[in-house]
Amino acid sequence: MSDPAVSGFLAKLLCAHGGRLERAALGQQLALPEEQLRQILEEAGQERFLVRAEGAATWVLAVSPLRLCVRKECPGCPQLHLCKLNLKGRCRARACKYSHEVFSEANRKVLKAHELSGLNENELRVLLLQNDHFLWPDVCNFYNKGDGNCAQQDNCTKLHICRYFLRGECRFPKCKRSHNLLQPNALKLLLEGGVDDQVAWNIQTICEHKTAVLSRELGPRKGNFARPASSGEKSSAGNPKVARLEQASSIPNLMDLNLGPDQGVKATPYTKPPQNAEKEKSDEICLFYVWRFCKNKTNCNMIHYDMPYRWQVQTANGWKDLPRREEIEKAYSDPSITSISDPEYIDFSTMTTSMSHVRRLSTPSSVTKPPKFVMTTKWLWYWKNDLGQWTEYGTQGGQLQESSLGSDDLENLFLAVPEGSVQFKAGSQQYEISFKDMKQRNLQYQTQREVRRRPKFVSSEDVKTKKGHTNQAPASTPFTDYPNTWDKSALPAIGYKAVEVIKTSPEYTKIETLFQKTMSNYAIDKLKRIQNPSLWQIFQWQKEQMKKKNGGKTVDERLLFHGTNPSSLEAICSDNFDWRICGTNGTAYGKGSYFARDASYSHHYCPRDAKVKAMFVAQVLVGDFVVGNAAYTRPPEKSSGMINCYDSCVNDVADPSIFVIFEKPQIYPAYLICYREDRPSGYVTIARGTTSRRSSTQVYLQQQHLWVPSSPPAATNYVPPVSVATATARAATSTFTPTYLPRQMAANNNNNKEEEKKCVIS
Repeated sequence: MSDPAVSGFLAKLLCAHGGRLERAALGQQLALPEEQLRQILEEAGQERFLVRAEGAATWVLAVSPLRLCVRKECPGCPQLHLCKLNLKGRCRARACKYSHEVFSEANRKVLKAHELSGLNENELRVLLLQNDHFLWPDVCNFYNKGDGNCAQQDNCTKLHICRYFLRGECRFPKCKRSHNLLQPNALKLLLEGGVDDQVAWNIQTICEHKTAVLSRELGPRKGNFARPASSGEKSSAGNPKVARLEQASSIPNLMDLNLGPDQGVKATPYTKPPQNAEKEKSDEICLFYVWRFCKNKTNCNMIHYDMPYRWQVQTANGWKDLPRREEIEKAYSDPSITSISDPEYIDFSTMTTSMSHVRRLSTPSSVTKPPKFVMTTKWLWYWKNDLGQWTEYGTQGGQLQESSLGSDDLENLFLAVPEGSVQFKAGSQQYEISFKDMKQRNLQYQTQREVRRRPKFVSSEDVKTKKGHTNQAPASTPFTDYPNTWDKSALPAIGYKAVEVIKTSPEYTKIETLFQKTMSNYAIDKLKRIQNPSLWQIFQWQKEQMKKKNGGKTVDERLLFHGTNPSSLEAICSDNFDWRICGTNGTAYGKGSYFARDASYSHHYCPRDAKVKAMFVAQVLVGDFVVGNAAYTRPPEKSSGMINCYDSCVNDVADPSIFVIFEKPQIYPAYLICYREDRPSGYVTIARGTTSRRSSTQVYLQQQHLWVPSSPPAATNYVPPVSVATATARAATSTFTPTYLPRQMAANNNNNKEEEKKCVIS
């Protein structure tokens, strides 16, 4: 067994050097012979140090099971309780609800238990960054489903990486998802997320090690995760304490890595099939084929099957259909059943057999298609009560009164935000469902219940009855009923499209009139409509919930302004307003997202030095409001002891001009206004006056002698042309002399162009 003090010092030394060191350099630092160092590393084991051979060099990496707890408070928790944004130096909250005290008493106990008491804050940051996937950017859920189609492609703000690879749990020898964190797009996201290139290399190495270990545990399979050892090198595979992997071909030299769009390291999860290979299929069953026939025949990229569901097990030769599919489907449709043993053992929670993976293919969800499509899959959502009974949402049962949302509501929201959460009301109680954890939590008592999503059972006889028939389509639901002004050809499955609004349209006139009520000296350059189907569905669902809560009365909805920094535009259009990310310029009325009735108010929160500024116009469900308070993290209760809260906070109930919204679903970023000061072309402002008082005079200069003012430097040898000097002399009333930048130089200056680019979103 290794000495804890020695192991702790080794970890400190490695983390002080970016998380890894060459074994030879580590030995020099410790003044130890190589054989003694090797013995120390072997005694410590692979839970503490990963030894990796790369060419002629052998690297030692610091690894640890230490993690951040994902909960705000968790008494007796064996993990660290810290704000992950603060750990990366990125928390902007004035009163963050997560701890910023790295070495609190509780955290010190955790560090001591892991023999890491000697680490300083920077060293701890390195150790956590290369081991805790909670600190890494999120993986793209759409890339990790089915055929991996993500509408955002290279513009996606989430990692296009196999989620199981990052956890060391990928069981597929020839996984079709990327296992390369060092490809340009993935590395770019890691760098933006506060992970430097050295730590990124470390993460890749650690993940590959875990995958290789799992591969060995599963036995010989087709495909290798790492290249076998060369004949000239001694392998340590026989020693379970030290993991020693050979250089993987997927890892490039970071010094040679080019992040340009046309160069860099390509993802290498599998080789491209030959031209005559069968076209890769989608993982959805073709609705038309099940219903009657598919006109695309063999060219259809969907799966042709005679039932709306298909159960398969993975074998060495691919996926093989399981026998007695109806029995399996019937069992799976029952939320109380977690596994079956006949015809074969299947664990529904992990979708595995005792030896391999199992998958269920199906037709698209019923909420994604018009009602006339009768072969869609109807998904039902259930919650579990204290007696172990499962009840469908929207029906009354157990201790939970009939909820304000049903299975279709939850299915819509789940497909829009698969790893998000949603709040709802049942009786007098407020609840929150986490789709990621599939848990329901009572917001008052903090009790939790299991949640399950299971299909409605359809037998082969049901399929025969439905074949060739359609349902009468009822009125469209408010969730998918998009505004008439929207461009129906620009509705991405994920993310958003920014569509420019025509200046002659009533839509443009409405927003322009609202904007210029308080911004008459500014002109709109461009007005873009934000079309984000996912956010729109969530917004419409929230409106329905608030309407039910309000006894069926119409919810107070307003068009409000929000000024922000150009760096936040993409995030808002994609993921909505989030005050924790978009900044906290003011919290006088609560910790939430601030919106203004007047554009002039929001204008003050746009960058002053930007020539072209950007401002959002949002549709906001303000509902019932009350005067806010700086301490509020949510609206207060309407009556003491009641859960029924106000919907938002304002500065003045009688005449509100500032609104604070605490819940993202109450907001939809409807438009982006790009605007600039409205001045005639060819005019400049020349400052005059004393240090205590300055005014301005507009001087028109001939086109060939156009000059624009810049901030006057401390000293200058520049002498303006006579025409400008004369004009200046007439305008000036003091010794203050402005300086000028020639128009030619201004044209070559890219600042204005860059500002305009910041306002351009696709």
